[in-house]
Amino acid sequence: MTARLLEVAMTTFFRTIPAEEATGQLKELYDEDMRVHGRVRGATEMLSLRPQVSAAWRAMNAALQSTMDPRHYELATIAAATSVGCSA
Repeated sequence: MTARLLEVAMTTFFRTIPAEEATGQLKELYDEDMRVHGRVRGATEMLSLRPQVSAAWRAMNAALQSTMDPRHYELATIAAATSVGCSA
């Protein structure tokens, strides 16, 4: 695949704010992604125009995970993804 085709393939359908342009709460979310995952996660970038929604999602996810052991959380995640046809 040529560099141009790869660039086109990686383009999102959403308007997003690139990491180098992020400020405030969005920059904090991007920085956390880089620290924890070594990259900006797609979900964070997809919600870059609404960083408060991304922060609320993370808080909800953390609250759910805190009440479940890791194996049950992963099983619930796989079951939910399968039920909506996600194959990623």
